Amino acid sequence: MHTLRNTTAAGLFALGASLVSSACVDNESSLFVLGIFKLSSTQCLAEPDSNAVMLAQGVLDRQFARGYRAALLVGSHLTERGSREKLRTETSRLQIEGAHIEIFGTTGGSTSFDSPATGLANPSSGTDPGLAAVFSQFIRPEDMGDPNTPDDYGVLGPPGQIIVRVKVFGTTLGGQEIESGAYDFPILVCDGCLLTYPPDASDPDAPQAEGYRCSADADTAQEATICSLGQDDAIPCTYCASYSDICRNPNLNPSLNGN
Repeated sequence: MHTLRNTTAAGLFALGASLVSSACVDNESSLFVLGIFKLSSTQCLAEPDSNAVMLAQGVLDRQFARGYRAALLVGSHLTERGSREKLRTETSRLQIEGAHIEIFGTTGGSTSFDSPATGLANPSSGTDPGLAAVFSQFIRPEDMGDPNTPDDYGVLGPPGQIIVRVKVFGTTLGGQEIESGAYDFPILVCDGCLLTYPPDASDPDAPQAEGYRCSADADTAQEATICSLGQDDAIPCTYCASYSDICRNPNLNPSLNGN
């Protein structure tokens, strides 16, 4: 009898351990990242829509940006649990709480951190996932090195393509913790590559020996709407000619001179 009791207790312990273990396993099909939004330059908004335009690659221009903040389209395949007829509240809505971020630099350097993120994903409807737009910091200022120190590129490394790996996590209204699978997003890191020099922005009063010199007073100065300066969107030189040497003079732009 003593042996049976011990055997039963051991079996119940093993079953309990199995249940706890399975509850902690990531369910990558329940929560996933569909892509990174290409924000509209007219409103700079991210709308949770499966037809939204996604980025194949990000661009980070270190001459202007001190980090990279991404808008993620997140999907949830959690099943609806709520019922008005049975007076049962919906517990499958998922509150996004953050993202695990890993950065892999151009020379093999890496770092990881948790980034705050917010969003609410409704349960799926049939085979269509519930969608949420979630903003998260992919690259922090401290990851980029000291801009005042030559060749200090931080963990990102010198100009080139890096990879940011992101896993989104959150908790359902029913208290279940869920984490997505990994989503790898390439980002081109450069110094001045987003700058453009429109022909009609050239200062007519510049000495001929100087060649092209961008004028902050050109008509194109007010045309640019940029969601995040130095991130993804092209920057007309007129946008920054009043305060930046490389905006005024393309000869000083590192990306145009092999640097």
